[in-house]
Amino acid sequence: AEIEDAALELFERQGCERTTVLEIAHAAGVSQSTFFRYFATKEDTALGPHRAFESAFAARQGDAKGRPLNLRGIEEVIAGALGDLSTDAADMLGRIRRVRGLLMRDTALRSAALGREVEQGQRFLQLLADATDTERVDLRVRIMLDAVGVTLRAAFDERASQRAPHGDGDLVEAYRAAGVRLRDVVSDCRVRWRCVLIPALAPCS
Repeated sequence: AEIEDAALELFERQGCERTTVLEIAHAAGVSQSTFFRYFATKEDTALGPHRAFESAFAARQGDAKGRPLNLRGIEEVIAGALGDLSTDAADMLGRIRRVRGLLMRDTALRSAALGREVEQGQRFLQLLADATDTERVDLRVRIMLDAVGVTLRAAFDERASQRAPHGDGDLVEAYRAAGVRLRDVVSDCRVRWRCVLIPALAPCS
């Protein structure tokens, strides 16, 4: 955690690309060999919140095993995981906000995070497959997971873009609000498609 905090401060001040492993190690009061005992790259130091969220998601999904796999259910697992992070690690959601803020403006760090999110998405799919006792999840579940993933990132970015301080619980509220917006978008698309494909049943004004 001390290495991660030191890295975040340096990334915020001078950017990820201009920061070296040696600088991070020095700021954290450790050697480079100690740094590499915990992190493979300097970018990994900023992705601790991703790992923490994945662990919380896995625990919540394990508790939900056997329940119907639908959009609402996955959203509740994610909201529960966010709530667990705010309870179990008081600074974790604050760190998530800092990281999302960095990702919005740091290209090098964003590239590393995108790669990790792809890997993480595959692990989430496997968790959902295990929950349904199947070798792989179907297309419907893949689309649901992608949809809630976009919603989650939008909620994080919405909070990160606001300068005023917020309580940890606000991320859960922001995620739920983003979920409402997702349904608005889906509903709007459904109406528009009906207007195009079945004008007699749903005439457009």
